[in-house]
Amino acid sequence: MADPLAIRVFVGWMIYRNTVSTLYGQGTGRFSGEEIAAFRREIWEGFADLLLESRTKTRPSEGAPYWVLGGPEPTEADTTLFGFIASTSLATAGPDSQADVKSFPVLLDYARRIQERYFPDYEALPA
Repeated sequence: MADPLAIRVFVGWMIYRNTVSTLYGQGTGRFSGEEIAAFRREIWEGFADLLLESRTKTRPSEGAPYWVLGGPEPTEADTTLFGFIASTSLATAGPDSQADVKSFPVLLDYARRIQERYFPDYEALPA
């Protein structure tokens, strides 16, 4: 009978090789670490700019949430953005992403206001 550990290692290696090959073929696997970091930073900066504009335009009361698209109610964009900010802020698996999010106070302010309003029992987001 074959060794289950050897089979798992072999299958894992095959999946890894296939994934790396697919990413390279799509072009996303061809970027350097520095380019990926710049893209990530640019994306968070874009969201921070949207939130600054929304906060300025809507002028929410103290502690009240404001929404990424600037409307009076949350949209699917808010649920997605909040989820990404909250998970990136709390998870330690991506320290570079976490540092990027924490470097934009408006991202944390946005997520903290939503959390305080809708999820007060959850672990507090970092300051």
